Amino acid sequence: MQEKTFDKLELETQPKNSLFDLPYIKERADPILIIFIILTSSFIIFVAIKFRIFHMWAEFLGSNLFLRISTYPLLISAVIIGSGIIFRTIIWFRYKPQTIEPGESVNWPFVSVIMPALNEEELIEKSIASIFKSNYPQDKFEVICINDGSTDLTFYYMMRAKQIYGDRLEIVNFRENLGKRKALYVGLKKSRGEIIVSVDTDSKIGRSAIRNLVIPLIKDEGTGAVAGRVAVLNEKENFLTRMLSVRYSISFNFGRAYQSVYGAVFCCPGALTAYRKNVLLKFINEWVNQKFLKTPCTYGEDRALTTQILKAGYMTRFQSNACVYTKVPTGLAQMIRMYLRWTRSYIRESILFAKFMFSKYRKKHRVMPIFDFIFLNILHPFHIFSLGIIIYSFCVHPLFILRHIAFLVIISFFLSLYYLRTNKNLSFLYGIPYALITAFCLWWIVPFAALSMKSQSWMTR
Repeated sequence: MQEKTFDKLELETQPKNSLFDLPYIKERADPILIIFIILTSSFIIFVAIKFRIFHMWAEFLGSNLFLRISTYPLLISAVIIGSGIIFRTIIWFRYKPQTIEPGESVNWPFVSVIMPALNEEELIEKSIASIFKSNYPQDKFEVICINDGSTDLTFYYMMRAKQIYGDRLEIVNFRENLGKRKALYVGLKKSRGEIIVSVDTDSKIGRSAIRNLVIPLIKDEGTGAVAGRVAVLNEKENFLTRMLSVRYSISFNFGRAYQSVYGAVFCCPGALTAYRKNVLLKFINEWVNQKFLKTPCTYGEDRALTTQILKAGYMTRFQSNACVYTKVPTGLAQMIRMYLRWTRSYIRESILFAKFMFSKYRKKHRVMPIFDFIFLNILHPFHIFSLGIIIYSFCVHPLFILRHIAFLVIISFFLSLYYLRTNKNLSFLYGIPYALITAFCLWWIVPFAALSMKSQSWMTR
């Protein structure tokens, strides 16, 4: 079958039938869930202490030679986790988003905002409107929306938005779904800006998001990309979205924050990231045609762009004051499919980063990314091994499961405090059930993703 080229794509200009645009409504916080988590967690820890589960676990590990030997990898894992957390936390305290001083003169560059969309009729208009409400100079940016073969009314709402914003909004329509990479590629080729900003169309950006994203690119020529902070738009929808909100917050306000200190944010999210166009043009053709294991890469385009930017010798930064609010999965099956897609791209790009991380790919800050890379990746085999010990111990004595749950509750409580420092509310407690679900129900994600690397499906699309 002959592959279509971009110059042969047919673009439509007529919208489909109308549909009422339903506004998105946030629900109020539910303190009952917070109280439930506190009481349940406290009860589990109390029972574990009351029945001397921790003491029985120590005796169990010393009961035979195999278990005594197995304690060594468990201890190594604990040391790696502990030292890794301390290492990252020390760096994290040094993080500050870059700002413009009062009275400082700034020559704001022209920005092209690229928005690929597939079946996003619910939020597409609001997403576009949030960009045009930006406090970035109105004559200094354009918006390019690419309808990637949507089968709903996405294209109609794009055209309706164009009637409002005129020539400042350009619409490109693919008659069939070509994938997000190709949509971004077309947007880049059509762009006029020296800075490219990617925004997902199921998201709304903060009023100062574009301005704050661009600041590090203005201040440092060595910065190639700047990641924004992704928060959850539908946080209050259900218990799962509340847990994911904590996960997102820690991932960005802690994870990407400490990586930004040494200029190696490993994944600048497609939901909101600013790039130097001249940097992207160096490898954009290689990126859009990327293959792994001789299979075209159809997901993880943001992670792949970040890897290429790092490889080219540029810094990647994070701006916590540039926020985008995005919709997250509301069901467990959706979340699993999302995590599988993320994990496959994580494995792929980790392998590619490992190929050059010991080289002189840039002038400074080469050592810190290596340490972080090792901390992030070395724990996976230990996790699988620990799970095997947990399953075995459960078969020997079912009450041991309380020890593991109590241990995870305590650890996840302290890790969730990173959320409390930045968000300052009790929602950090949702990190406790999230940790339990991921540890006991989603442990298989990494090995399964590693065994299915050739999968090309977005799964949620």
